[in-house]
Amino acid sequence: MPTASKKVSVLNLILTLITLSAISFAAYLWFQNHSPNTHTEPEEPEILSPVFLTLKPFTISLPVSEENIDINKILYIGIVLRVANEDQKTVLLDYLPEVRSDVLLLTSKQYINQLKQESGKINLQEQIKNTLSRKYDAKHSVKIDEVLFTDFIIR
Repeated sequence: MPTASKKVSVLNLILTLITLSAISFAAYLWFQNHSPNTHTEPEEPEILSPVFLTLKPFTISLPVSEENIDINKILYIGIVLRVANEDQKTVLLDYLPEVRSDVLLLTSKQYINQLKQESGKINLQEQIKNTLSRKYDAKHSVKIDEVLFTDFIIR
């Protein structure tokens, strides 16, 4: 019978090796499927809400044309500024008297004939954007993304 027990012990050894191989293979597959590095979903960029600063409306006396400076017309204009973040909005609020003064000086140089045309309004928006997009002090600079007119009345 010693040969029968050797056959059983060899058979047990082969079955044990097959079982261990199957368990190892199953563990390998499981770790491959559950590895945190295998499937990284692309992160969606964070969508930021727009940040707006509404300026109180301006009433400005403007010349009618370059040739005739004696006759004045009135411009009533409401402006909203779009900036990148709340920090830039805070800087503009801190420097609000300076911001309003810059806008008043800039718009008072405009002529009614130009502002009646769409191109004149777009040009004024660009001028306001360029004037207010600057460094206000050593630490704070602001970039105006967009200038929006909410009121625009010429009388």
